[in-house]
Amino acid sequence: METSAIKKLNWHDIVERIVSAYNVISKSINPANLYKIELTSAQIKVLATFIERDCYTMTALSQLLSVAMPTMTAMIDRLIQIGLVKRERDERDRRVVMVMLTPEGKKVIDTLMVIRKQEIEKLLQALTHEEVDLFLGSIESVAQLLAKARINSEES
Repeated sequence: METSAIKKLNWHDIVERIVSAYNVISKSINPANLYKIELTSAQIKVLATFIERDCYTMTALSQLLSVAMPTMTAMIDRLIQIGLVKRERDERDRRVVMVMLTPEGKKVIDTLMVIRKQEIEKLLQALTHEEVDLFLGSIESVAQLLAKARINSEES
């Protein structure tokens, strides 16, 4: 079933609208811009993956963030240099390299998440109850659709 957006716009226009909306959301809650934290958005994205798990293989990180292995290696190297992550060989299989947060990295990501939550709360307080309900339902629907699309694309 086609929605009115798909009937009236081509894919390029739809993608442009999505990117535009994403950029507005990102700029609204990006703690790096708000608090002059000297990390790139890509570095924050890598650190944020450790909210879900304590450690990842380099391959898993690369796949999870859809980044080529050489790029991921360079990103991890920079995070190691500033003391936020460390690499360790898997004791069961020495060929496998595990990446994990250092205690300093954990403090940084915890601080970033507190700041991000505070910024989201501040933004939501400027909305009516109805607008918060609409926003919450919409963003949860988007998250579900994207998760489904990712699973479908990985199966293809």
